[in-house]
Amino acid sequence: MESERKRLEEEQTFAIFALPEDYAYYIGQVVSIGSDGLRVVRKQLSIKSPYRIEVVPASSISRVEYESGLAATRIVAGVLVLLLLVGIFYYLGVYWDSLEPGTTIRVGLLGLAGIYGLKWAFMSRRHQLTFHLHDGSRVRWRSRSGDFKYKERVASRAVEHLRELGLLARSAA
Repeated sequence: MESERKRLEEEQTFAIFALPEDYAYYIGQVVSIGSDGLRVVRKQLSIKSPYRIEVVPASSISRVEYESGLAATRIVAGVLVLLLLVGIFYYLGVYWDSLEPGTTIRVGLLGLAGIYGLKWAFMSRRHQLTFHLHDGSRVRWRSRSGDFKYKERVASRAVEHLRELGLLARSAA
């Protein structure tokens, strides 16, 4: 018990990418970088504790790549929503005289869909760290596309720490 407490006091966490309540979104991904290595969320077949933290020692990391880019899937979804809205407005304009009297058009929902479509199409960026291990496997962390500016500090802190350790690939940011 005492040795466990000392071990926890000696460990230092350099970057926390996800909180425990967000582990469901990060299964198989790195959730923090500490002095003991990477902490990766793994799924566990248990109702009481559905996730377990696996520690990957820092000595097993061969190199790390950092990318700051666009989330292609989210951008495509945003463009599709915008195209759907353009089609709806087109058909409303063309067939306006054919509408039954008393037909309601929920303008608020169309406006909300337009806001989400614009946000997804033009504001979907993400951070990504890919950790290459000596055994040939890879572990990664990807920020969610809406969290780019919120994860900016933690991503820069992680990149700085990995650069100090000499693990960050030269072609990375």
